[in-house]
Amino acid sequence: MTRLAVLSDIHANLPALQAVLEDTSRESVDGFIQAGDYTGGPQVRECLLLQRSLPGWMIHGNGEVNLRRYEQGDSPPAWKTNRQFSLLRWDHARLSRAELDFLYTLPEQQVVQIDKLSAIRVVHGSPRRPYEQIFVEDSPAVERALADTCEAVLICGHTHRPWFIRRGDQLAFNPGAVCGPLNGFTGAQYAILSWQADGWQVEHRALSYDLAAVRRQFEDSGLLAASGALGRAFLLSIESGKDVARNFLDYACFLAEQTGCANIKIIPDEIWDHAEATFDWKGALY
Repeated sequence: MTRLAVLSDIHANLPALQAVLEDTSRESVDGFIQAGDYTGGPQVRECLLLQRSLPGWMIHGNGEVNLRRYEQGDSPPAWKTNRQFSLLRWDHARLSRAELDFLYTLPEQQVVQIDKLSAIRVVHGSPRRPYEQIFVEDSPAVERALADTCEAVLICGHTHRPWFIRRGDQLAFNPGAVCGPLNGFTGAQYAILSWQADGWQVEHRALSYDLAAVRRQFEDSGLLAASGALGRAFLLSIESGKDVARNFLDYACFLAEQTGCANIKIIPDEIWDHAEATFDWKGALY
């Protein structure tokens, strides 16, 4: 029986990745499908070295797209200066030329074909673009994604929320996030896709690991100090299972809109600092 471990949204969280790989070592998996977003955390080089040693398939996520856009100048000038994008700059500075080039060569999506088994399409966000989110409760988005998929299985990540659905002969699922699930679970999530007599079957797995080790890495690596509010929000998301980062970004955008900013996707530093100072950090955890 063919068994594949499906990982997404690792975000350079080494303790979470190690917990998942320890679990897969007991599950006798034959290969790994990695569905993007490998950067944005404290141990990006260590995780990437480990991930590249795994047999299987890798695609890029929106995080890797942003790194390439930042380096190639295909991004707003604010990405190089504003505090809002300090985590992106920290990531880029930590990675070697060879590591960046490897990330840039990863495909946006990939079809996995093993012998005569039914084919699997792997995307990060949706079949249309890596930034697009698919939630299982959003039926039109799910149906559109399946209509855009010729294969028997569609794997997507990005939302940090595990789900699966069957429509006729097609299976679609999100394995959840290795780093920072956002469905209230504090730990690491992944999935095992196994071929059985009647086709592909998915099993979601959720594991506990040492969250204190992640906080230490955020602090010891310098990421927390360098990335400011966004790094703080990401860490709290990992520790709480709640989307603190999205809540903070929404709050910062609201403040920017109130001041008449023409483009609320680019937050001026003075508004970003005010958002950090006035955001309800404790309330965001409940």
